[in-house]
Amino acid sequence: MLSSYLYLAFTLFAFSSIEVVSKPLMGIVDPFFMTAFRFLLGGLVLMIFVKDDIEIKDFLPITLVGILNSVISMTSLQLAVKYSNASTAATLVASNPIFVSLFAWIILNERYKLRKYVGIGLGFLGLVIFSFGKISGDSWLGIFFGVVAASTFGLYTVLMRKYTKKYNSLVVTAYSSLSSGLIYILLLTIFRKFEIPILSINQWFILIYLGLIVTGVAYLTFFKAMEKIGATQSSRIFFLKPIVATLLAIVFLGEKLSLLKIIGMIIVLFSLTL
Repeated sequence: MLSSYLYLAFTLFAFSSIEVVSKPLMGIVDPFFMTAFRFLLGGLVLMIFVKDDIEIKDFLPITLVGILNSVISMTSLQLAVKYSNASTAATLVASNPIFVSLFAWIILNERYKLRKYVGIGLGFLGLVIFSFGKISGDSWLGIFFGVVAASTFGLYTVLMRKYTKKYNSLVVTAYSSLSSGLIYILLLTIFRKFEIPILSINQWFILIYLGLIVTGVAYLTFFKAMEKIGATQSSRIFFLKPIVATLLAIVFLGEKLSLLKIIGMIIVLFSLTL
């Protein structure tokens, strides 16, 4: 049991560090290349641990849903980091369970108890208050991309449920990450946007960390914890991401918070518990 919580602690730190670690590379590394590199490297790492194959008929839909995550959602996250503070991007993308519930209600016709509907409503209220609490370093464009990242990741989660039930989360994540990463690089090449950046050793270390550790190893530790304590318990670490990411941003990037951002964050966190 202790090992499971150690796995979760590592996962929480890695997932919470994405925005803070990548922020110094904004303006140096193209967000599109960064995201494509992340998923290609992370997908390769995850595939090492995959023991089962998927059916050929499922490969294309899994890839297409994976593109929704890597090409649209996670690129939007990097654009949110570029145009806003790291803590802002982290809090917005961590609100994705609100959108998961919303899309599951719309697409899968799921029905909830009253408190979950209240949670969805409070979540959107919290996001609005949080957004209007923007300070120096934030922008409406960055906030827009943050909301796009959260909503499309929520949609990705709902659409992928069919396949995670048929196979398992590791298999689906590995195949979708690697295939969408390859397609992403192909798209960048076709549109003549693929360009390997000239970076220092430290900057390459950050880029490799984002792919190898955050998109690879951290998913493995998360799935390992899920095997022992279940998906529901494990998923609760995402409630802590805004807090941990904000603390990291304050310590390492010198970011500050406004009163409205703090109030909005508290409302969002409370809504997630519902």
